[in-house]
Amino acid sequence: MSSLKSKAVKSVKHTSLAMIITSLLQVLQLIILGRILGPAVFGVIALVQIVIQFAQMYIDMGLSDAIIQKEKISKKNMSGLYWFSLGIGLVMCLSMIAVAPLVAMIFQQEQLTGLIRMISLSFLILPFGLQFQTIASKHLEFEKISRYEIISSFFGVMVTISAAVFFSAGAWSLVFGHISASLIRTIPWVIIGFKNPETRPELTFSWEGIREYVVFGAYRLGTTTINFFNTKVDQILVGIMMGPQILGFYSMAMNLIMQPIQKLNPMINRVAFPVFSQIQNDRARLQKGYLFIIKLIMTINAPMYAGLAVLAPYVIPLLLGEEWTRIVIIVQILCVYALFRAMGNPSGSLLIATGKIEWSFYWQLFQLFIIPVVLYFSSLTGSIVMVALSMTLLRFVLFFVNYAIRLRFIIGNCLGEMLKAIFTPIGHSLLMVGILQWVISRMENLPYANILIISIPAGIFIYMLLILIFQKELIREIKGFFITKKIGLT
Repeated sequence: MSSLKSKAVKSVKHTSLAMIITSLLQVLQLIILGRILGPAVFGVIALVQIVIQFAQMYIDMGLSDAIIQKEKISKKNMSGLYWFSLGIGLVMCLSMIAVAPLVAMIFQQEQLTGLIRMISLSFLILPFGLQFQTIASKHLEFEKISRYEIISSFFGVMVTISAAVFFSAGAWSLVFGHISASLIRTIPWVIIGFKNPETRPELTFSWEGIREYVVFGAYRLGTTTINFFNTKVDQILVGIMMGPQILGFYSMAMNLIMQPIQKLNPMINRVAFPVFSQIQNDRARLQKGYLFIIKLIMTINAPMYAGLAVLAPYVIPLLLGEEWTRIVIIVQILCVYALFRAMGNPSGSLLIATGKIEWSFYWQLFQLFIIPVVLYFSSLTGSIVMVALSMTLLRFVLFFVNYAIRLRFIIGNCLGEMLKAIFTPIGHSLLMVGILQWVISRMENLPYANILIISIPAGIFIYMLLILIFQKELIREIKGFFITKKIGLT
C-alpha cells in the first residue's frame, strides 16, 4: 500500500469517527433546543446559526485552501500568512460589531445586536490556531484533528444545552456554546504550533511573499461567500418575508436533513482535497477517485434519506413534540434536496485541487443569479412547502448542469458511469422503502417508539442485503480502498 493511500485510508477512518460523534452531538443539541424553546425562539436561533456559519467561513479568508493546494511554502511566507490572518480576524470582529444593529433591523429582531456582537469574538479566537490545523490537514494528520474536534464539539454542545436548560438563556445558549467550543478548539493548536520550531511563526511580514496566496484565497473566499448566500438565501428570505416562527419550522427541517451532510461532506472533502491535489495532473486517477467518492456518498446517503422520508411522521413528533408535526412534509421533500446537494461538494474540492479556483467562483456567481430569483417567487406563495419544492427541483437540475459545464472538462466524459453511481443506490433505496412501508403498515397501532425500534434495524438489514446481492463490485472497491487494492489514489 502506498504512503498516500495509507494516509488517505487512516484519514477516512479518523474523520468518520469524528463525523459520527459530532453529528450525534449536534442532533442532540437540536432536539433539546427545539423541545425547550419552541418554533418562535428557534427562528431566532436559526438567524444566529447563519451568522456563526458566516463567521466560520471568513475566519481565514480562504488562506487554508491556498496553503494546502501549494506544494511547498517557505517559513517566511507561512509566518506572513499567520500574522495576516490575525489582522483580518481583528478587522472582521470590528466589522461584525458595527453591522450588528443593521442585521437586527433587517430581521426586526433587536436581540440580534447583542448576539452578533458576542459571536464576533470568534474572529479574535480561531485565527490563532487555524494555520496549525491547516498544516496538519495538508499532511493528512486527521487523527489529531478529529480528536480536538470531538472534544471541542462535546464541550460546546454541553455548554449550549446547560445554558438553555438550567439558565433559560434562550438564543444566547447557542452563542455561549460557540464561543466555548472556539476556545477549546484553538488552545491545543496554539500550543502545538508554537512548540514546534518548524511551524512557529517568525516575527516577519512581507506582502510580496504572501500576495500570491491572498489572491488565491480571495477567489476561494469569493466562491465560498456566494455559495454561502446561495445555500442560506432560502432561510434569509423566509425569515424576512414570513417571520421568525415560520423560519423556525423551516430551519428545524433544514437542520435535521442537513446534519449528515454538514458532517459527511467536510469529512470527505477534507480528505479528498489534499489527495486530489497530489494527483492533480493525472486525469484518469482523478476521474476514478471522483467516481468512487460519488458512489460512497450515494451508498451512505440514499438509504439514510429514503429511510428518513418514510419515518419522518414518527421521528419528528416523538423527538420534538406534536407542535413540530407540520414540518414532516418539508423534511420529506428536503431529503431529495439533501441527496443532490451532498454530491455537489466533491466537485469543489476537485476544481480547487487542480488549480481551477476561478471556475468555482464563476459557478457560484452563476447560481447567484438563479437561486434567489426562484426562491423569491416561491416565497411569495407564503408556503414553506413551495419553498422546499423549488429548492429541491433547482438542486437536481444544477447538479447535472455542473457536470456539463465544469466537471467533464476536468475528469473527462463519464456521464454513464456517474449516472450508474448515483441511481443504483437510489434504486436500491426505493426498493428498501417499499418493503419498509409494508412492514410499517403492519404496525399502525403500535407506539411511535416501537415502530422506530423495529423499522430502523429492518431498513438497515434490507439495504445491506440488497448491497450484498446487487452491489458486489462496490463492496470490492470499498474493501480495496481500505485494505489492499487500488482505486487510483496510489
